[in-house]
Amino acid sequence: MERVEDKTRMTCPLPELSAYLDGELSAGDELTLHQHLSGCRICTDDLNLQKSFLNALEYSLDEGNRIELPKNFTRSVVANAESRVSGLRRPNERRNAAFICAALIVFSLFALGSSAEKTFVATAAIFDTVIAVALSAGHLIYDIALGSAIIFRTLASNFLFESGTSVLVFLALCVLSLYLFSRLLVRGHRT
Repeated sequence: MERVEDKTRMTCPLPELSAYLDGELSAGDELTLHQHLSGCRICTDDLNLQKSFLNALEYSLDEGNRIELPKNFTRSVVANAESRVSGLRRPNERRNAAFICAALIVFSLFALGSSAEKTFVATAAIFDTVIAVALSAGHLIYDIALGSAIIFRTLASNFLFESGTSVLVFLALCVLSLYLFSRLLVRGHRT
């Protein structure tokens, strides 16, 4: 809105309009403001605009006019926000990161100089060792599971269908063997 100077050196819209709406003006200042408002269209329009804003704000904060949110509103907002996080990144950001990583690798190769070959051979040997240990552990777990399944099937076919007592004995033996196996693993980690 425009600011206009009148005869009494007031700038329009007056900064006292907010104080007037809040009831903070003295009686003399209110009288002066009413006299000014009777002749100033800019201040009158600004006062009416502020009044309508305050009315709309009061209406929206009134308890009777509250909007009921769905029960899962927070969850859906969080899920929506999390799904759009990937959209905050620039499309070529991953390409730039890959380029920077490649540049760092090339730089490190130049920095290593003649010892680069030894470094790669040592790294490959460590990598091969880790893969061999992981494969051995996987085969061990597979063999234990397969052997347990065969033993369980054999024992189940012989004992489970004969009597209820044999079922309880079999389950007790399974629990005892699992307990002893876990103790064996714990003792193996301590040494």
